[in-house]
Amino acid sequence: MSQEKLVLRVPLDASRVPEFTPGRSLRVLAWSKQGVTQQRLVRFGEERTGTAVFELEEQPQEPLRLAVGPESATPFELQRLQTLAVSVPASSWKGKSEALLKPIQISAYHWWWWQHWRQSFKVSGRVVSSGGVPVVGVTVSAFDIDAWWWWTAQERVGEATTDDDGGFALEFTRASGWWPWWWWATRTWQANAEMVGRITAFVGQYPQYGALAAPTAEPSLEVFESLLAASPRPMLTLAQPGQGTGLGAIEPAALESLRERLVEILPRNFPLPVWPWVRWAPWEDCGANLIFKVTDRCGDETTTLLNETASETRWEIPARLDVTLTTREARFGEKRPGWTLVDHLFPAGHSAALNGRASEGTGAVLGGTA
Repeated sequence: MSQEKLVLRVPLDASRVPEFTPGRSLRVLAWSKQGVTQQRLVRFGEERTGTAVFELEEQPQEPLRLAVGPESATPFELQRLQTLAVSVPASSWKGKSEALLKPIQISAYHWWWWQHWRQSFKVSGRVVSSGGVPVVGVTVSAFDIDAWWWWTAQERVGEATTDDDGGFALEFTRASGWWPWWWWATRTWQANAEMVGRITAFVGQYPQYGALAAPTAEPSLEVFESLLAASPRPMLTLAQPGQGTGLGAIEPAALESLRERLVEILPRNFPLPVWPWVRWAPWEDCGANLIFKVTDRCGDETTTLLNETASETRWEIPARLDVTLTTREARFGEKRPGWTLVDHLFPAGHSAALNGRASEGTGAVLGGTA
């Protein structure tokens, strides 16, 4: 005889939500450290309640984790979002085959946030040469960039190929509400030479600050020690004893306190909106800061026609963005309809020949009508 399955019932209660909308669904995820996951969709009617029911093949050896979130969230995302979550002790089924949890109360904030946690973006535009001619058949890549002091991290969010008019369009989404530790762990940071130069030059205008510490490859709190030491106020403890001051010691929740101290010390009005001159908590923000790269591939060779830098970032773009990208380098003088390999091998001569044929054609027409 097969062993009876264990049942877990998870009631959800949205009765305290003032702007309740019937017909919406929420996703409930259950998982354990062993990596076993189950998910259920719970649809709410006029009664404002619902129940997720899970069946387990065997008695859990460790607590079971539950997370409640928007229907559009994946299991991967629900395990990493700051959403409603509870822990179910393994002893909940002791001596019985069914466990019933206390109703999970859904707050007005979570009900609202689950509708706005993800934002969609549409980007359209054209790629033209320095002479304004459309650049055809090249690849446009969009990157979301994060900047923290002089370190940056980039994430490719979209890619498209230009049409016969140099036009392109791409779409992507950004989510918010991540656990800060997870957001930090998924970024590949590096010291950005351009940002190092700009911040160093900006602070260097004021001799009282002295020389800034040399940049480390990855984010580190060590670079701020000399600045904080120059302050008349007592120095902050940047890391716990034994943790060091590198990337692993950065506590996201403490960054705002450090920012407030640095704003008191540093000169004001840095020309770019980067931390610490602006508040910064990207794990709670679904906005996007975009830079673009344009490349052209011919055989096994790829030529970069445009590669924007951090100082050219389009900060906090709108949901719909239209851009014109002007190439700085061109493997071929101009790519346009009717372009052939002869344009590449003999660009000047072929253009002259085309112009000559055009003139001859015009003359023939005029001569025929004289």
